[in-house]
Amino acid sequence: MAALAVSAAPAATSKTIVITDPSGDVGGTLDLRRASLQRASDGRLRAALSFTEKLTPKALLASSGPPGSACVRIWTARDADPAATRPDRLVCVTARSEDELRGGVYAVTGTGSPERVADASVKLTASRKSIVLRFAQSSIRRPQRLRFAVESTRPGCARAACIDTAPGRGAARTFRLR
Repeated sequence: MAALAVSAAPAATSKTIVITDPSGDVGGTLDLRRASLQRASDGRLRAALSFTEKLTPKALLASSGPPGSACVRIWTARDADPAATRPDRLVCVTARSEDELRGGVYAVTGTGSPERVADASVKLTASRKSIVLRFAQSSIRRPQRLRFAVESTRPGCARAACIDTAPGRGAARTFRLR
C-alpha cells in the first residue's frame, strides 16, 4: 500500500498559477489575455496561453522580419531577479508552416541566441484562442521552484512595442514544483 502512495506522489498535479493581462495593450492577434502554469498528472509542465483573438499558425508567419511567437520565460536560479536578468529557459511556440505550430524549450546562456534543448508539445484549443504547451521538467533542470512570466511577439516586428508581457514591468510569478 505504501509503495502505491509513493509512486503516485510524483504524478500529482500542482497548484495552477494564473497570470492575467489586460486586453488591448498591444495590437494584433497575439494580445495575451491569460496564462497559466501547472504540473500535469503525467509529470510534465503544462502552460496554457490565451489570446484575445482567434489564432492560426499562419498568423505567426511574417512576410519579412522575425516570425511571431509566444513564450514562457523561466528563471530557475534561486537568486534570479526577473526585473534585472534574462531568463535561463524559454518555452516557445511559433509556426512551422501555415498549418502547423512548433514548440520548443531553449536554454538562454550568455549574449548569443538561445539554444534548443528539448521539444515541447503544442496544441491549439478548439476555440483557437488558446495554445497549450507541455514540456518535461528535465528540460528546465528540475528546479524545486521557478519564476515565470509570458510574452508574445507580433510577426515581422523586432521593436519592444510589438511585445506583450504578462505580468508587466519585469514582474514574475513563483511556481513550486516540489
